Amino acid sequence: MNNKFLKIFQEETSADFKNIPKIDYKEWPVEWKTIYFKKYSRLPKINFSGKKKIKFSLEEALKNRRSVRDFKKESISLSALGTILFYAGGIVEKQNNDWNKSRRFYPSGGARFPLEIYPIVLKEDKDIGEGIYHYNIKENNLDVLFTKKEIIKEIYPWIIDQDMIINASVLLIVSAVFQRNMTKYQNRGIRYVFLEAGHLGQNVYLLSTALGLKCCAIGGFDDNGLNGLLDFNKEESAIYAFALGR
Repeated sequence: MNNKFLKIFQEETSADFKNIPKIDYKEWPVEWKTIYFKKYSRLPKINFSGKKKIKFSLEEALKNRRSVRDFKKESISLSALGTILFYAGGIVEKQNNDWNKSRRFYPSGGARFPLEIYPIVLKEDKDIGEGIYHYNIKENNLDVLFTKKEIIKEIYPWIIDQDMIINASVLLIVSAVFQRNMTKYQNRGIRYVFLEAGHLGQNVYLLSTALGLKCCAIGGFDDNGLNGLLDFNKEESAIYAFALGR
């Protein structure tokens, strides 16, 4: 382990909680209470064709969860993809019709919700073609960023030593908008981003298992390559990925 890097990370993201003043919720700045949603308003949308019923018990899903790298080179349905996206990272409810009091299927430090999800469809299905999409969490649909045959050729160079994606159906890219956390928690918020990604990731695994699909988390990718492909600004970066398939 690079002890120098570890020391820098601990120092830069530490917090002196004993000396942090407690602020009543009513006095919080607006930025601390605002939940931000990313969407591509001018781009076409794809609505999900109903959620699939999940018949697995939680116990079965936990016991059967595995990282699987051997895929069949087949597509998965739009409804299956929509089910995973909704129950992994969608909105459970909102209080008094207030988006700033909405709740999701995983915990988020301070309800900052810094994560975004970009499904890259590698095997087209009858309702969705190959291409790059963004999960519009607020509207629970897909923003169509662009579609292209053999999209794998655009993605493969940036996924390091992970040939499994050649046969995978979908690659989920999870990004983080770090400023959403850092506005409230400063550098300490960086830690919370990665904790949150882990919560979301377990949801993806369990849902894939329950739907009879396979999943494998990926941490080996070229950050700059993926960020460029997805046209991220400096505030957003890819931090996690999942290969899904049959």
